[in-house]
Amino acid sequence: MSSSEYEAAIQSAHAGNETAAIEKLTAWLHADPDNRRIMHDLAAVLVMVGRDDAALQYYERIARVDSPPYAIKSVALAARRAGRLADAEAAYRLLLKKTPEDAEAHAGLAYVWMALGRTDDALAYVSGHLPRPPIAYTRRDVALVVALAELHEHHKDWLLAASAYQDVLTLDPGFRYALRGRVFAVNKAGLPHLAKRLADRQPDAFSEDERRQLAHDAAGRTVIFGQAQLEADARAARFATTDVGLQANHETGDRFGERPATLFDRLVALRDRVRMRDAVELYQHLCAAGVTVPAYAKAAAADAYLYLEQPEIARDLYREAIDEVRQGGGENVRAWQIALFYAYGEAEQHDEAQAVADGLHRDTSPMMNKGMRGIEEPNPAYSQTALLSAQARLYAGRLDQAEQRLAELRALAPHNSSIRSSWASLQSSREKPRAALEEFTLLRIDDPKSVDVAVGQGESLLTLNQFAEARAVLAPLLESSPESKAVQNFADRVDRHDRLLLQIDTTLGRGGSVAGAESVFDSRLYSAPLKDSLGEPYRVFAHVSRSQGHTDGSSLARTRIGAGIDYRARDISVEAEVNQAITAPDANGIALALSWSLSDAWRTSVFVDTNLNDLAAAAFRNGVTGKAIGASVTWIDNESRSAGASVSRTQFSDENVREGVRIWWNERWVSGPVFKLDSSVGLYTSTNSLSDRVYFSPKRDKEASVAVTGEWLTWRRYQRSFTQRLTYTFGRYWQEGFENDAVGDLRYEHAWRDDHGIALRYGMGYGFHPYDGNRENRRYGYLNLEWQIK
Repeated sequence: MSSSEYEAAIQSAHAGNETAAIEKLTAWLHADPDNRRIMHDLAAVLVMVGRDDAALQYYERIARVDSPPYAIKSVALAARRAGRLADAEAAYRLLLKKTPEDAEAHAGLAYVWMALGRTDDALAYVSGHLPRPPIAYTRRDVALVVALAELHEHHKDWLLAASAYQDVLTLDPGFRYALRGRVFAVNKAGLPHLAKRLADRQPDAFSEDERRQLAHDAAGRTVIFGQAQLEADARAARFATTDVGLQANHETGDRFGERPATLFDRLVALRDRVRMRDAVELYQHLCAAGVTVPAYAKAAAADAYLYLEQPEIARDLYREAIDEVRQGGGENVRAWQIALFYAYGEAEQHDEAQAVADGLHRDTSPMMNKGMRGIEEPNPAYSQTALLSAQARLYAGRLDQAEQRLAELRALAPHNSSIRSSWASLQSSREKPRAALEEFTLLRIDDPKSVDVAVGQGESLLTLNQFAEARAVLAPLLESSPESKAVQNFADRVDRHDRLLLQIDTTLGRGGSVAGAESVFDSRLYSAPLKDSLGEPYRVFAHVSRSQGHTDGSSLARTRIGAGIDYRARDISVEAEVNQAITAPDANGIALALSWSLSDAWRTSVFVDTNLNDLAAAAFRNGVTGKAIGASVTWIDNESRSAGASVSRTQFSDENVREGVRIWWNERWVSGPVFKLDSSVGLYTSTNSLSDRVYFSPKRDKEASVAVTGEWLTWRRYQRSFTQRLTYTFGRYWQEGFENDAVGDLRYEHAWRDDHGIALRYGMGYGFHPYDGNRENRRYGYLNLEWQIK
């Protein structure tokens, strides 16, 4: 081996031909085993190619004071990479005694300590051997600055790591490792947009998959920023960031191919953008392709299904997402549990919804940082779950329980907007629209951006016949939040108010003809509100009424037609009509009905009808007509309790005058989401000035009755429903001159309601009642229709 051959071998190793150099150096060392120069260079080249174990067979002979620094540095690196940390630390300490200014040696010792778990010591060591401030760094400090960056990464101080990598690039702009480290640190620091821009400047430093991941992260972070904007911004422009995120997501898919992770984020963004049908379509596409959808994307799909009124699918997806997170050791699924609560409720599974709400409340601590002096504070999630538990009872129709819980919450947090809003909704459900409107109106002052509060105020106005004011609330909501289901439902109510209205009440019966009509057909067709002429509160209507009964073995019918005007405003409604009996040209008259609500608790009404159409057939056959006047007062405690009294006076054309008084009490004993049980107690008495008439006209009579109604909500799907009712009425009747006797009635009814403004009720019944001592049986069927015609 000549000197030139040896130098050539070393040069070839540095030129990239390490294998040939290793073969020659190994042969020369075998021929001259005591030649330490060959051993040093062979160990160095072996470390260059990663053959650390081969290099470390010379560790004992090289880790000596008389070895050159480059050889010690090589075996120190090999020992560190091989996990022989004690040997590595000893070698680095030896090296630093020989070359105390060697930055790579200092960095190597820090890496050993990092591997030993002494990261804080390593960070302090590196920081102590770097000049201050960073502007004083020089190129010889690069290794230590890289070590500083990696130590910051180990501590997850990503911004400090990115800053350290930037300092390296200031010293060595082409350092590929630092270029990559800066980008990844910036990305993990939550700045994927900056990371992507930095990577785009040096595309060759990153693989295709890395650039795709950076683009994906940037688009995903934009979607998250969009969610933050949606929470804080009520303006129409609140979707701007989400739209940017969606566009970036599509661009990522177009550039790098549609990967599942990109599609998962797209599903979330579509949900946020309220493009629910697109979100469901994408979810179904993923399922059809056999892709395993992660919990967060599955929950987004559930949100979409719930919005599209498919609560059963949403319910199952929420449950799957919650179970998957919990099985993976995660715990924070409260938002999905709340969504599951609403899915159960909209699927009419109110007991399950209540169980979810109560479980959430039970598992939520009232205090945060409990027991930690100085930082213990109330947990806002506790009041949220307590409110949810109250709402579960409100939505299930258990209003007494809901009121008790909400009253307790109001006492604890009288200014909480969510509690106040739920309290106002409760007032609406308890038939107290004025109290609801007052609360919603005050709440809008405190929370003017709340869509739900605005909708609550608008619907309360609509209930109170304040139509123009309700429209004033609706208009800005349609402009700012057209995607809101609450706004859409409110708009639908206003739209229905603007339609033609057809009301038909039909009863076909046989029996009891001496007291009144056996069969009645009554139909009213109302125009749309006369907004462009008389004004919003006014409608005109046509009225057809036909009554029929039997007398002397034959049937007799009377038909009355009329036209009138209807006026409805806050606290008052008036209906005035002129009418004419078709079969009797001289039998014309007027009908007037007025209702006045003094408050949520008290209502009064009066009526006048100078051309009665539901008299007994015998009266009409003998040319007897009648006119009546009456008044009533009603007290309403809530939807479950009310009472009232009415008086009436009927003057017949045969000079008979009938005066009557009725009082009643209604009580709901059972109230729930499916079954309700009501009772009504009624007392009635009347007198007639003449008792020897062709129609039933007792000198004096009295009646006491109790009606019990069971109501089963058999099926409901949002606005559509089917309800069955069974009513049994029993009592006693007394007529002067006759013994008292029993009265009774049994009625079975179906009630249907659809989401197009049609309500249909029909049923059949059987009853009995004594007249002049003779019990008459009555069989009847009826059909009532209310149709808001579009």
